[in-house]
Amino acid sequence: MISRLLDLRARLGEGRSAFLFGPRGVGKTTLAREFLSRQGRSRTVDLLNLDTCRRYLTDPGLFRSELEHEIRPGGRLTVLVDEVQKLPSLLDEVHYLIERHKGKVRFLLTGSSARKLKRGGANLLAGRAWNLRLHPLCAREVDLDLHRALRFGTLPSVYLEDPSPAPTLKAYVDTYLKEEVFQEALVRRTESFVRFLDVAGQQNGEPANFSRIARDSGVSVKTAQEYFSILVDTLIAFRIDGWSHSVRKQLRQAPKFYLFDCGILNAVRGELEADLKPASFRYGRLFETFLVGEVARLNDYLDRGCRLFYWRTNTGQEVDLVLSRGSSDRPVAVEIKSRPDPQESDVRGLLAFASENPRAELLCLCRTPHAYSFGKVKVLPWKEGLERIFA
Repeated sequence: MISRLLDLRARLGEGRSAFLFGPRGVGKTTLAREFLSRQGRSRTVDLLNLDTCRRYLTDPGLFRSELEHEIRPGGRLTVLVDEVQKLPSLLDEVHYLIERHKGKVRFLLTGSSARKLKRGGANLLAGRAWNLRLHPLCAREVDLDLHRALRFGTLPSVYLEDPSPAPTLKAYVDTYLKEEVFQEALVRRTESFVRFLDVAGQQNGEPANFSRIARDSGVSVKTAQEYFSILVDTLIAFRIDGWSHSVRKQLRQAPKFYLFDCGILNAVRGELEADLKPASFRYGRLFETFLVGEVARLNDYLDRGCRLFYWRTNTGQEVDLVLSRGSSDRPVAVEIKSRPDPQESDVRGLLAFASENPRAELLCLCRTPHAYSFGKVKVLPWKEGLERIFA
């Protein structure tokens, strides 16, 4: 079994409740059930089971009554509610039980995202449960085959087990990204969202030109922005804003959006069957998406509290990632190159960034087998670079 970086036992301690959010297929249920197997007394409520869901939909109070029957003095009951967004009304009962039986019951509540819960005005427990996120596999969890990770992504069941990942990834896009988002009432017209998703895949990792994306998708600018918000809230994509110490300047710069997994990105773009050559432009963009995702995952798992930005000037100088905890923090500027031997001309963006931010640490992460440097810029193998960022 893969040991995930998100250690629920360490995070939750003896009595903490938590939401565990993540896209479908990242292993939430597997991780949660493994956690429950190590608890003294536990109960699982699977809301993907239609009979279970209908039973509590008709009478949410039954959920409370059954659990109160199992709560006894002298021990703690741990309850897993899987896919809690299917029945948000249960959160009122969860709230009551946490307050009424302090120290005797705790909950692990899994779901694809908090968006439907928030939109429906569901009880999010007001700090009584932490929010945790689970992501696809990262390089600290498994000895990754980089080429396979760039082509088919790192969803656990796809990366570790699936001998034919392409059909599985296509089905994921068709049934989850398109149909299920629509079924959850997050969008009104599924055909416009499907067109938008195709355009968003082509714009992955580029500063978002909302006007052009809206025009190509056949929707309004406001709708295009809302669709991106849906992708972020459902953890299908993450957003990176432009770097500046000025909040106003940050707001004026167009954000970038990256899909959460390279395999899903290739499926959205219809490129799963295409050859992936290391010297190609496409390989470089996938390598960037992969490493930006690795940084985001480690920042989350290790609870470093960094905000992620990109930096670009009017003259075209650019840095792929800037990590910072605030204006008093020393920023880390990261350039990502897929080639094994970046030259000094490849890190000009980092040097330009340093002229405005002299305290910054400058790193170039690439496929080189050995580290070297250009002045203040350290060129590192990508795994070594990730360790340095999060040392």
